[in-house]
Amino acid sequence: MRKSKCKIVVIGAGVSGLTTAYRLSKDNPNDVIVIEKDSKVGGLSKTINANNSFYDLGSHRIHFKVSKKTFKLVKEMCDKALVKNKRGGKLRIKNSYIDYPITSIQFLFGIGLIEAFLCIASLIKNRIYHKFVDKDFKREGLNYESYLISTAGHRAYKLFYEPYARKVWGCEPSRISITAVKKRISMVKPTLFLKNIIARYTKKSRRNDYYYYFKGGIGYFSDVLERLILNNGARIYTNVKDFSIHIDNDKRNIVFFDSQKTVNVEFEKLVSTIPIDELVLKLNPTDDILKIVKRIRWRGLKLVYLHVIKEPRLEGETFYFPELKYIFGRVSIPKRFSKKMQPDDSFISIVCEVPCGVDDGLCNKTDKDIYDLCLEGLIKAGLLDKGAVYLSDKNFIINVPNVYPVYFKGWQEDISCLLQYLGEEFDYIYTSGKPGFFLHCNFDHSIDIGIFLADYIKRGKLPKEWYGKIDFFQDMKLRD
Repeated sequence: MRKSKCKIVVIGAGVSGLTTAYRLSKDNPNDVIVIEKDSKVGGLSKTINANNSFYDLGSHRIHFKVSKKTFKLVKEMCDKALVKNKRGGKLRIKNSYIDYPITSIQFLFGIGLIEAFLCIASLIKNRIYHKFVDKDFKREGLNYESYLISTAGHRAYKLFYEPYARKVWGCEPSRISITAVKKRISMVKPTLFLKNIIARYTKKSRRNDYYYYFKGGIGYFSDVLERLILNNGARIYTNVKDFSIHIDNDKRNIVFFDSQKTVNVEFEKLVSTIPIDELVLKLNPTDDILKIVKRIRWRGLKLVYLHVIKEPRLEGETFYFPELKYIFGRVSIPKRFSKKMQPDDSFISIVCEVPCGVDDGLCNKTDKDIYDLCLEGLIKAGLLDKGAVYLSDKNFIINVPNVYPVYFKGWQEDISCLLQYLGEEFDYIYTSGKPGFFLHCNFDHSIDIGIFLADYIKRGKLPKEWYGKIDFFQDMKLRD
């Protein structure tokens, strides 16, 4: 067994963990250790190499509203690889494609004038009812379903919001908390829709119709962070499939196997970016805490990489499919993010993101079944020509667990209880990142969190003070 000491151990080499490790290793050279279960750093924001091409794990980008601090860090480290692309997202609904995010009058024409009229009539009817008939109606305490029906109208709910919820969370929308609505910018109140219509045709709005990306894929950022962390003298262990935490009075150790030998590290502080429920289970929690942990639920993704001969029929790099008749929720075309992603012109890769859970029938299907369903959906949606076939020797699937937090009613209280438990019982453990805070947020948000935590630790702030920022992170709006 190899024994060593360090000041800080970071569990999880996703974007948030790497950002924290990088900033801390600058002030603590040779005194930071990062452990990662995968063979490559980056978490969900990694880029893999196959078929002489590059692939992200889904669709990733840096939003134009990125914070100044995060964009400064990205520019400093990756300026030569950074590209600025025009946004080309499309949403498929009612047999039409419309600009996405939904910001223009095209939405009304896209769903058809009759359907648009019915949606508006449903909304007005609902508003009149609550204003003059059900005067005591209160939106506080409502769930995802009842809130959106009361806010957007029953027709629009059935058209867009209900199928979206069933696809992403895989359960009855009435079980989902109202906070799931407020976390997404695309689910804002309909009163803001008219403002977006006007803003769409202003110079300011057109200037904001872009995103940032890296020439070699989104994982370029993680690869640069890895190199800088190692240059600072820190150690990164990959292929760490499991670990255990041992606490004996003031002595704290983490023990793991790095594919060669068992490593025992005595540490002072620990940063965890793994799912919060997984972390708590490592700490021998009380029965009351264990009951809360068992209520935490996640939803995973099947990332289906299809390869065809012909280019998709529509322009754009990302396509969204809320309707249940398609098994995928989002489809992206890597080479339209950057030509360097696919230098081979003899085929084109298409990435289909299929939300799934342990209770889904999808888990029992073969890879070929999944390929066939995705191809059938792409043809039905008009992205591929009828009769299109895939190149089976190039196709592959990556299963990614714990992508979408399932925001059941009461989830915030449960997460707050777990954070309170960690803050009171372990004044040296900081949970962080999307999984650590049970968040669904953007790539640049993960960098933000990593920067914030490194600064907190540098200033000697205790975990209890760090967890006091949870409301700020949970209020981060997911930008499409």
